[in-house]
Amino acid sequence: MENAVVIVMGDRILEVGVRGEIEIPEILPVVEVSGKWIVPGLIDAHIHYFQSGGLYTRPDVIDLRGWRPYETEMARIEADLGETFRRYLASGVTSVVDVGGGYWNFGVRDKANEQLYAPRTAVAGPLVSTVSRPQMDIGDPPIIEVDSPVMARELVRKQLEYDPDLIKIWFIVPRDGNFTPNLPIIEATIDEAHAAGVRVAVHATQLEAARASVKAGADVLVHSVDDEAVDEEFVSLVRESGAIYTSTLIVMEGYGEVLGGNVRMTNVEREIGDPDVVMTWSEVPMGDDAEEIRTRSRARLERTMAVMQKNLKAMQDGGAIIAAGTDAGNIGTLHGPALHREFELMAEAGLTPREILVDATRNAALVFAAEPEMGTIAKGKFADFLILDADPLADIANLQKIHRVVKGGVALDPANILAPSPETVVQRQVEAYNARDIEAFLSFYADDVVVRRLPSGEVAWDSKEAMRPRYAKRFAENPELFCTITTRIVHGDWVVDHELVTGVIDRPRVRAVATYEVKDGLIQNVWFLPVHD
Repeated sequence: MENAVVIVMGDRILEVGVRGEIEIPEILPVVEVSGKWIVPGLIDAHIHYFQSGGLYTRPDVIDLRGWRPYETEMARIEADLGETFRRYLASGVTSVVDVGGGYWNFGVRDKANEQLYAPRTAVAGPLVSTVSRPQMDIGDPPIIEVDSPVMARELVRKQLEYDPDLIKIWFIVPRDGNFTPNLPIIEATIDEAHAAGVRVAVHATQLEAARASVKAGADVLVHSVDDEAVDEEFVSLVRESGAIYTSTLIVMEGYGEVLGGNVRMTNVEREIGDPDVVMTWSEVPMGDDAEEIRTRSRARLERTMAVMQKNLKAMQDGGAIIAAGTDAGNIGTLHGPALHREFELMAEAGLTPREILVDATRNAALVFAAEPEMGTIAKGKFADFLILDADPLADIANLQKIHRVVKGGVALDPANILAPSPETVVQRQVEAYNARDIEAFLSFYADDVVVRRLPSGEVAWDSKEAMRPRYAKRFAENPELFCTITTRIVHGDWVVDHELVTGVIDRPRVRAVATYEVKDGLIQNVWFLPVHD
């Protein structure tokens, strides 16, 4: 709607209409956002809080417990939950569906739903699994193997005590492809959950397993089919059943790139993703089987991505309900910004920006709840929406251009939701340098920053204000000044840049190595080492 008005009272939307045709209560303040676009808050319909996205988070996939104990990995994940929540909000994701974790997951849901700076969270408990994953059992396993319908029903009943939003089945097909012996387990799980009024989400990535799951009553298929092309009968089955088909394209890319040794990150992933998680991606073992791991991972990605994208397009065109989801937390799939890469892959599959937007809002909300209170901007719904600087229907990438995140009626500046990563801080000060904007440049430095020259260690400046005269003079006298980063290394709070500066009068090329230490979103220490030709 053009000239739209959204009236918010408390945490709910009171009314939606067009300026001049809707009465605005006089007691409410008016926030003018002319020239902006308003869309519902984004929803990631498939994540896992119990996984970090780092290399050590799935010892059943690549077992590195000798390098980092799984207990250490889980302790870090729990300690960083607050930051993880904020990464979602900073990405414009106001709701998520955690499709399975240990019983601790229910406590995570409570913690998230009590906070402003966290996405609304729906959860499933431990996965009802057809296989065992003992590597992740340290007392509260996220995956529990069941070997009979009776055991499946018992596990469902135990989870019902925690009021789950979904029951999740991990339907892993044996190598011989014969999953028929496991069907009674799938059917019993669904029957027991449905009898209690709880919906069931099923991990079934093979076409025939997915088909059998929907016939058994699955409410959500949490992945795209990746082994063969979906047929018309399957598309009709999913559409007519009302089952929801979740995209999760990026998770395959994440594994393929990290284990394949070929990581490519988007700008939003660099800005919002957890740098400590990203750092682990370069730690893939380089032993005798390293090349085999890389080759196998790259081949799987190449083989499955095309199938998944083709199937997603067929399901979308066939009228099935598609929900955007990432499977964030798996190796290579970052909590928060991964959803924007998912959108890019969905667009590559042939989906339009409008289709993707609906899949990531209205449809994804249907995974969160059968009768969701979010996902559309409508009377009575939660006031969860984004104010954008550009039209997302012109380019889905415009969903990254967030002016404000509104959560429960509270408008949040995305720049204040999450402290920027050290790399982002350093890069932005480089951009301000190149713009010769002294105020913007100095804004990225702590008041008491210390800048040293190497190798002597001599202190060049001991405060931000001490830097001002030198850089103001340089910016004024060198209109062609430009710094190019030829190499960059990021390690936690540290950023090391190999710089090439051009446009300095009488010095056409200046090279240096700059090492930055970033704390709380500001550059605290700098070491400059000139590089002589």
